[in-house]
Amino acid sequence: MKLKEKYQLLLFSAVISVPCILLMISILVSLIYDWAFKTKNGDIPFHESFAYPTMLGVFILSLLLLAFLFSKSINSLLNKINILNETIRNLASDEEIPNKLEVNSNDEIGKLTKSVNLLIERTTYRELELKQQEEMKKELLNKLRHDINTPLTAVRLQLFYLEGQYTEQAPLLQSLYQQINYISELTNEYNIQSTDELDNSYILNDKVNMHALLEMMVKKWGYLYNMHGIELIYHPLNGELEWMSNDLWLQRLFDNVFQNVLNHSKADKLVITIENNVVSIKDNGIGFDIESKSKGLGLKIIEDIAKTLHLKYNLESNETGTLFSLTVENTYESHLN
Repeated sequence: MKLKEKYQLLLFSAVISVPCILLMISILVSLIYDWAFKTKNGDIPFHESFAYPTMLGVFILSLLLLAFLFSKSINSLLNKINILNETIRNLASDEEIPNKLEVNSNDEIGKLTKSVNLLIERTTYRELELKQQEEMKKELLNKLRHDINTPLTAVRLQLFYLEGQYTEQAPLLQSLYQQINYISELTNEYNIQSTDELDNSYILNDKVNMHALLEMMVKKWGYLYNMHGIELIYHPLNGELEWMSNDLWLQRLFDNVFQNVLNHSKADKLVITIENNVVSIKDNGIGFDIESKSKGLGLKIIEDIAKTLHLKYNLESNETGTLFSLTVENTYESHLN
């Protein structure tokens, strides 16, 4: 029911209920007085007896009760508006992104709440994507600095050796020292423009909480999947599953899986499960020919990252959908009580 209809009904109820309740109270008190007190009170008329002010008191109490009940409905509306106002302000601030709101009605407030939830999903997706890209750039930049500084150190040592052998070439060697230092300083200011290649990168493995990682990925991609009408379902573990891997590159791998399903599967459901240390991602789309030589870039990146992280990667696809399966040999599990 829309707000306009709801409060029109509330106003109509107030207009009808007030006189009806007053009439019922006056009749009831009058009958009680005539039946139980009139004879004992010397047949004093009702309007001259103690029952009359009693009736007026009951009138006042009933009106206060009605006002309280009707005000509860208005307060409920005001509370919902205040919650929406606070949520939007929190979303606009630099603090943590608020949780999605519960939708309890299908009126204008309910529709506004759904719009705010959609805004939260989109903001969450953008924030997580930007954070992931920034972390990836920082990691690749550190690796690039390492890759550049290692041969520069070797060149410095060789120049030091040559400086002892060819003292007459000291000005030239000093110039080379300056150029090496210049290149070293440039690496500290270098801005990564592309993060599409995995070649020659160093992957530092650590314990990765797969349950938390997949929850974050589902939260990140929920907005886009919702916009495309794809149901995103995650069946979490009863406990925790840890892989010895790299959090950043696992995120990139799953990003490509989610992106591939979104763009090419024509599915309306994607289910992510963890069972027996295996992460399975299955859609109900149209599938594709795995043996085809014209695989997309996304699948190539998934295969490359899985190979680099030493993951067991399996891909199955037919006309009923596509299944991505990933696992590692060494896993760490801790089941929560």
